[in-house]
Amino acid sequence: MSEMKKILIADDSRVAAHLLREIIETIEGCEVVDNATTGEDAIEMFKKYKPDLVTMDLSMPGIGGMEAIRQIIASDGSAKIVVVSSLGGAQDKLLEALEAGALSVISKPFDEEKAIAVLKKLLGLS
Repeated sequence: MSEMKKILIADDSRVAAHLLREIIETIEGCEVVDNATTGEDAIEMFKKYKPDLVTMDLSMPGIGGMEAIRQIIASDGSAKIVVVSSLGGAQDKLLEALEAGALSVISKPFDEEKAIAVLKKLLGLS
């Protein structure tokens, strides 16, 4: 069997993080390694776990998701980051995140099938 894909959830909403964990755990070969609740935590945990993928909420305490994306990409250009956002109308923020290095966006509230499709594609499991 191939190695488990490690996923780091960065979201300060316990509800969103829990729902995301449940979705991820339905994908065979994936495991959630931890849940960061601030941008600083996300950066530290990325260095610690070297996850295959990070789901990043943009609005978190501390430096926030956008700056965390920039710092993670600066430290590891091959990092795979998916923005998890409820910022429906904030297209410019999502565009900025993609320009900073995020690879895709998963919207809140979660559409489970869409979220799974995005995650599988980025992890090379589809």
